[in-house]
Amino acid sequence: MQIVDDVKPESKIWKRPALLLGFVLALLLGACVQNPVTGKKDFLLVSEDWELQVGAQQYLPLRQAQGGDYVVDPGVEKYVRSVGNRLAAHSDRKLPYEFHVINDSTPNAWALPGGKISINRGLLVRLNSEAELAAVLGHEIVHAAAKHGAKGQTRGIGLQLGVLTASVIGAREGYGQQAQILSSVGAQIVNSRYGQGAELEADLFGMNYMSKAGYDPQGAVGLQRTFVELSKGQSSDPISRLFASHPPSEQRVAQNIKTAQTLKKGGIVGEDSYRQAMARLIKTQKAYDAFDKAQVAFQKKNTQQAMSLIRAAIRIEPSEAHFHSLVGDISMSQNNLSSARRSFDKAISLNNQFYYYYLKRGKINELQKNTKAAQADYANSIKLLPTSTAQLSLGQFAERAGKPQVAKRYYAMAAQAKGAAGNQARSALMRLDPPQTKNTRLLIRQGVSRQGTFVMELINQTSSGVRNVQLGLRAAPNAPQRVQTIRQRIPAGSRRVIDTGLKISRQQANRIKVVVLNAEFVR
Repeated sequence: MQIVDDVKPESKIWKRPALLLGFVLALLLGACVQNPVTGKKDFLLVSEDWELQVGAQQYLPLRQAQGGDYVVDPGVEKYVRSVGNRLAAHSDRKLPYEFHVINDSTPNAWALPGGKISINRGLLVRLNSEAELAAVLGHEIVHAAAKHGAKGQTRGIGLQLGVLTASVIGAREGYGQQAQILSSVGAQIVNSRYGQGAELEADLFGMNYMSKAGYDPQGAVGLQRTFVELSKGQSSDPISRLFASHPPSEQRVAQNIKTAQTLKKGGIVGEDSYRQAMARLIKTQKAYDAFDKAQVAFQKKNTQQAMSLIRAAIRIEPSEAHFHSLVGDISMSQNNLSSARRSFDKAISLNNQFYYYYLKRGKINELQKNTKAAQADYANSIKLLPTSTAQLSLGQFAERAGKPQVAKRYYAMAAQAKGAAGNQARSALMRLDPPQTKNTRLLIRQGVSRQGTFVMELINQTSSGVRNVQLGLRAAPNAPQRVQTIRQRIPAGSRRVIDTGLKISRQQANRIKVVVLNAEFVR
């Protein structure tokens, strides 16, 4: 569960913690398990099943939200995957490892629990050899294998998978800025800053994997030296996003030198093989630079400059779907729907596995009253990344077709997001299911706080404020139900975190069933 930092938690409303003690048979000391990489005992509140579930569920949406996969030259991802698999074969933990290249210029790489690893196009063009690529991937493999993301969850980043509904907030500085996953544990993990201990651990064991796989571990030394230089005075550079989660330091360079001295000398460097594998990316880098500048110009409403830049990018690399998509965005801003459709058609023909192209073409179809085509496009976009925009529109189509139950399902999903679409969805739910008859849009979640206490998160998905919310808590199906009233007002679209103050484990928290019994709606 995501504990929302910008919402002040209720004071410890349980004056007598004994009210909840009946729900807990015994307070567990937690799970101390042996780390498969380090051999140390780690305190974890999440299971391996949880890790695998997070990775499997959130890998695709997170890649989509950051720009989708790079598909112009399939050989690039094939090459990255081959290096990753070679390293993973020597990992101390067997996981269903996957490796993908994200089509975004930001120099970055990340790992989800369960062995799901991504590296951005923007980082690949900054590397110099296969050994440096192996250093990046080996480092990320260790983050997954050593349960660094799972340890972050135990520290209280959040213990539930969360809602995977995105709010599309318009063209910004790249597709990586166009969708925000809300309440996503995966997003928290890939954007969180690893501690110094975890980074040194990932360097150490990643270099061991490199050596065992036949790579020169000096690649990790050179990589860190490059990162330290790039990090100096580069706070405004996009590479700062990489350093936010993987902070470089002279200490890491020194430690990598020391580690390399303990490993087998020599091994694969692979400068020529790397340049050959990345030849098309390197050759077309100017096109992506122009694309990035075009998006900034478009954001500033300099449409003529944006169009000139993106046309130049297309001349260099005509097979990049993102470039044609931006032409479609510009055409839509000029209300030239026919031209926009042609651009999104072209984008989909080049890459039919990116949500944004379907989402925008769906909007064009909707504006042109082509209902069936719009529904098909929105449905295809949701398969890749659920967005409140598509969910709201599908709900409206269903409502107009006389299918209120289908409409309410879509509206309920869209209501999880912030912004205009979320507000419209909450209003539609109020209209279809008035709160006086049944309260169906107060969402309750539960989990464990950073301090190890049992907390509940109450989300008001309606368009009205609520107060005097009655919660029913039951520890087991046949156990007596306790009723607790939250008297404070919760505005429309807002959430309230209720901290009970009761120390509890995740397993115990999961056994408690919490439901909303009643609420008073206020304007």
